[in-house]
Amino acid sequence: MKSNLAVTAVLVALGVTLGLLFVAVPNVEGISAVSFFSGAILAAGGGALVGAVSMGLFSILNPLGPAAFPVFLAQVLGMAIMGCSGALWVKQVRSPGRAALLAGIFGGVLTFLYDVLTNYGFAVTMGRWGDPLPFIAAGIPLSAMHIVSNVLIFAGVGAFIFLRQRPRRDAA
Repeated sequence: MKSNLAVTAVLVALGVTLGLLFVAVPNVEGISAVSFFSGAILAAGGGALVGAVSMGLFSILNPLGPAAFPVFLAQVLGMAIMGCSGALWVKQVRSPGRAALLAGIFGGVLTFLYDVLTNYGFAVTMGRWGDPLPFIAAGIPLSAMHIVSNVLIFAGVGAFIFLRQRPRRDAA
């Protein structure tokens, strides 16, 4: 339990750090990947915890200012879902190519879901909870960049993690 707590804390710190590192680059971020692969390392609950806490801290500490409360809730929920999903990915991988492909697919689908949630949170903030489609549609160009960047990041990290976890053949 103590080792999981330490690993969880390190992954949360990594997520927040990557969030702050890329804050000036629109829709390119590392919190999603840290959250997702935390689920692969710590199981679904641990990944959800890393995702929720990382995003919560990042949103509160964001130098551009904290998100409005409905957006904040959407961010935390979306990142918790991202973290949970890593546990599903890790059960499906058998080769580096499959690891990269599936991680990229997960990254794209989950980022789309995250962007829809946060755009809906923005619609709620603006008092348009019953008619969020204009807000979701307005976010499509930025969401597209976010999805593409996360597909690439997830695929690269997924292959790297798979290769690092593979048993060494030269060890007897």
